[in-house]
Amino acid sequence: MPLQELLQELKRNRSFNEHITQWLVMPPKKGIYSDLPSDISPKLTSGLASQGIEKLYSHQAESWSCIRAGSDTVIVTPTASGKSLCYNLPILQSLLENPAARALYLFPTKALSQDQQAALDELVSDTKMLIYTYDGDTPSSIRMAARQGGRIIISNPDMLHSGVLPNHTKWTHFFKNLSFIVLDELHIYTGVFGSHMANLLRRLLRVCKFYGSNPVITAASASIGNPGELAQSLAGRSFTVIENNGAPSGEKHLILYNPPLVDAVQGIRRSVILESQHLAMTFLKAGVKTIVFARSRINAELIASYINDRFANVYNENQRIKVESYRGGHLPRERRNVEKGLRDGNIQGVVSTNALELGIDIGGLDAAILAGFPSSVASAWQRAGRAGRSNDVSVAIMMASSSPTDQYLVRHPDYFFSRSVESAFIDPSNLYILGDHLKCASFEIPFEESENFGGDTRDLLAYLEEQGVLRHTSGRWFWSDRSYPSEHISMRGGADENVAIIDETKGANLVIGEMDSYSAREMLHNEAIYLHRGEQYQVNRLDLAGRHAYVESCKVNYFTDAIVKRDIKVLSEDLRRDVAGLQERLGDLLIRSEISKYKKIRFGSHENIGYGNVHLPEYEMHTQGAFLAFNSDSASRLAWEGVPESMKIPVLGRIATLIQVAAPIFLLCSIRDIGVSERIRDPHHELSGIYVFDNFPGGIGLAESLIEQLPRILAAALDLVLVCPCQTGCPSCVGPKDEREIHTLNPKEFTGKFLDAWMRNLKKEV
Repeated sequence: MPLQELLQELKRNRSFNEHITQWLVMPPKKGIYSDLPSDISPKLTSGLASQGIEKLYSHQAESWSCIRAGSDTVIVTPTASGKSLCYNLPILQSLLENPAARALYLFPTKALSQDQQAALDELVSDTKMLIYTYDGDTPSSIRMAARQGGRIIISNPDMLHSGVLPNHTKWTHFFKNLSFIVLDELHIYTGVFGSHMANLLRRLLRVCKFYGSNPVITAASASIGNPGELAQSLAGRSFTVIENNGAPSGEKHLILYNPPLVDAVQGIRRSVILESQHLAMTFLKAGVKTIVFARSRINAELIASYINDRFANVYNENQRIKVESYRGGHLPRERRNVEKGLRDGNIQGVVSTNALELGIDIGGLDAAILAGFPSSVASAWQRAGRAGRSNDVSVAIMMASSSPTDQYLVRHPDYFFSRSVESAFIDPSNLYILGDHLKCASFEIPFEESENFGGDTRDLLAYLEEQGVLRHTSGRWFWSDRSYPSEHISMRGGADENVAIIDETKGANLVIGEMDSYSAREMLHNEAIYLHRGEQYQVNRLDLAGRHAYVESCKVNYFTDAIVKRDIKVLSEDLRRDVAGLQERLGDLLIRSEISKYKKIRFGSHENIGYGNVHLPEYEMHTQGAFLAFNSDSASRLAWEGVPESMKIPVLGRIATLIQVAAPIFLLCSIRDIGVSERIRDPHHELSGIYVFDNFPGGIGLAESLIEQLPRILAAALDLVLVCPCQTGCPSCVGPKDEREIHTLNPKEFTGKFLDAWMRNLKKEV
């Protein structure tokens, strides 16, 4: 059934329509074209012709002019608008004109690197240009050839950080002739990763200067609110911004969908796992190629498994419909097979985490289902843009989970659709991040006293000398430690090494996946159920020291979810200020996390069927945070005194939850980036209040920024409580009433009263 016809059926389907809060139709758009440049090489013209390209889009022609003129350029146009050609054509032309010139392409993932190599190979088929992918999967024999003769090296920030820059003397000829640097998927470089990336680029340009080169930098992104500002923050240069899209597009339907209530009294909605499975099957049965985006690895595996189980039929080859999961942790070969299957039509559907949010070529998809809103509007548009990579009709369904954040957005469609794409937030001067990269930079090339590394770093260099890792002599700082600094620094702010997942079933001893060690604590603890491409495995043993998790195939009717407990210790208090009826006390915190138990959750119904114990050491994190104190005579304290004593603990816990789920809407971050913890008479501050902290070692300034947005966050929290139809609390507002609270008063009622009184008192103060 054609997609247009299926959409008309859905419009007539009352049970579907009553859960829609907005259905927008974006009309088709004609392309704006330019002739091929007069000075383009016939070899490139031939490569374009083989792909059916005879003209350029207007933004591609504009990019050609800027990059050829030596201008640092950032290109911001939608998904599938031909951004790669914007930089590939002018760079390839320059490399053909100058046989000595070199180019470095940086992509945030290995999958994107492989995808770009395939596109470049097709474009330069009439030339003898050597293009290599250089990452952790590259064999040693090819690495040597890449260093010696590669005209274009395609890599990722992690490999540049740990494999290339520390060994720059092996790349002398390459860096001496490096003429171009490409940063694709610019919007990915935000938060901790972006702050690391800015320092990595300082190191890269420092090495280039050492060898006498000054490469032109080109960046590209599909969606970001401040592309020029972010590119300048990352590279320390001014950029020309190209954002007038000349590519054509087909009609696109954008639907906001709120799953039906299954318990109106408790406000419980149908799980996005089950609802997205149901909708995906509707599209797949109609022959519509579909991608489902899940918010976690477990959800991706569950949705894919549920769909395949429903289609299972040995007599008709599962209705000739094949659906695969795609996520981090799958082996490279498995990911390549899924990508190829989507391109050639052997796979009709895919359920992915954000791993397929980026511009990997997976062929033409017609429908995208977002099983839960992602952490940003930019990310939502990226995922929606994965459907409709041609001029045909496409649809994106943005499905709300029961989380308060999702419920706020789905009930305020105007807020979602009218909201500008977020600006990126990075902090390259974060002392933890900057200090780590100063270590790496000093290892690569000694630091001059007069050298600027994004600012004056003399005090930090002197501190590192006191720590014994640098030595100052003859006006320069030298690396003096025996260690290899980049080995111990993760670009992405997480664990520095992955845990290999080894299948021991019947003595197989095969590596079937990998996971970062922090996530492994929650998902690969002893007796955890690990889901991998529809198969179930039970973890026999997690060896964190050895970076291995040993699993065995099993058949159970449940999956597992770890329960994390946190303890907070105040290390220092740097600032006190009164804001929004609170006293904010900002400082350094030590967060101790412990996983002591896990839940067993039944497949299908998702009911809790039991618990198990976990025995793992505590994980400690030094970060920045704030204690939001209900101090005397404040708007919050006056409202707090009106809460009955028996309700103070339930209400404070719910306020903390509401702040955590509402804050990402206004701070432009993920809910996982912020941690919260409520305290009745906190022993350090001797007041009741809420800890808010950055969920990253060292912090990145989110907790400090939260206080500026707190009035808006509190207003959104109150709105979530007031508009939710439940009676005593549910996952869509303050959380369900706990079994231990059966005999207490209504926690939702008193949470709403407390927030309302707080806001009214605040208005009186103003």
